[in-house]
Amino acid sequence: MYHGHVMVPWIILMMLSWSEGPAGLWDGLDHPVFMLPVVSRPDQPPGAPVTVRRESLPRTLDGDELLKIGDLHEVQNHLQEALPYYQRALAAFRAKKDRRGEAAALVRIGSIHERQGSHAEALAALDAAVPILATVGEDRPHAHALLKLGRILESLGRMAEAQEAYDHARTLFQRSHDRKGYAESLIRLGSLWTAQDRVAEALPILQTALIDSRDRQDAAQQMAALTVTGDARIRAGEPGVARTLYEEGLQLAEAQRDVRAEADVRIRLVRLLFNEARYAEGLKMAQRALALYQSLRDRSQEADTLSLLGSLQQAEGNTTLAAEHHERALTLYRALRDRMREAASLANLAAAYETSGSLKEAQETQQKVIFLLQSPVQ
Repeated sequence: MYHGHVMVPWIILMMLSWSEGPAGLWDGLDHPVFMLPVVSRPDQPPGAPVTVRRESLPRTLDGDELLKIGDLHEVQNHLQEALPYYQRALAAFRAKKDRRGEAAALVRIGSIHERQGSHAEALAALDAAVPILATVGEDRPHAHALLKLGRILESLGRMAEAQEAYDHARTLFQRSHDRKGYAESLIRLGSLWTAQDRVAEALPILQTALIDSRDRQDAAQQMAALTVTGDARIRAGEPGVARTLYEEGLQLAEAQRDVRAEADVRIRLVRLLFNEARYAEGLKMAQRALALYQSLRDRSQEADTLSLLGSLQQAEGNTTLAAEHHERALTLYRALRDRMREAASLANLAAAYETSGSLKEAQETQQKVIFLLQSPVQ
């Protein structure tokens, strides 16, 4: 490049750190590109010192930029890659005493931990975020954080605190005229009450959520409302009504190509078919659910579906296939370190052995159940 009689070759420098590997476009980009013009005069001999003029300085990414990079990873399910960016964003926001940014980073960190099954870490992050959001006075982010907090508390068995979080979220969503958030809080609260056999309280709010989601043509929320309302109808002793709701949910899930929603509602229909002794239909539907969970790499649900398939095969008199399915479920439960479900799977396997006439294997497996339940938790 020539500026009058002065030759100016431009040198482009990019500050990169590849410590996390080139998993995506943004990986390792800690600084923006900057340019240095190297100014040399024609009368200077080769090799003589040159004057370097710095046009722009590298800068560290700010908290908002780090959040956006983390979001790019999270939306692709690259959870391990997303978390460090959120943690760096948290540090950046705290350094600048940006409370809104700090809360946003904490909520994202909590979501990652929840998706990884680290509920204690998720709870710590959300517990820190919620009071900050209450002080900054933004109802919607506060309410969404409360929904996440309630879900984590529910998974930890702290039902009273979960209900309090959902109730608070419901109030905030209503105050901010957020219909979608309000319906979500009703679904979460209705699901919690259904699990507690408080069906008379759950059904009215679930019906409200279902009507509203249909009115807004929110397919995802309709599926959730249909499924949870079906669960409540089961608890109320109305399996026929539940079946209608599940079947509507299944049609919607298939139309939306929502793999997880489809798998979840299929399992509910399988259980209904099992209770009605319609084992052949149940087997076909359970096989489809198994394939869906395997495509999602959800080992926990895969194991539960294999266990259900084993029970269906045993009910059909296919004891060899029943044992095979229970053995596969057992392997997964052990890998997941789930002692209670491992014990239940061993009990199912023992029953399959006994039915097939393998009494020795049945007795040995029953002894394993007793030993597992009596051994201390490590």
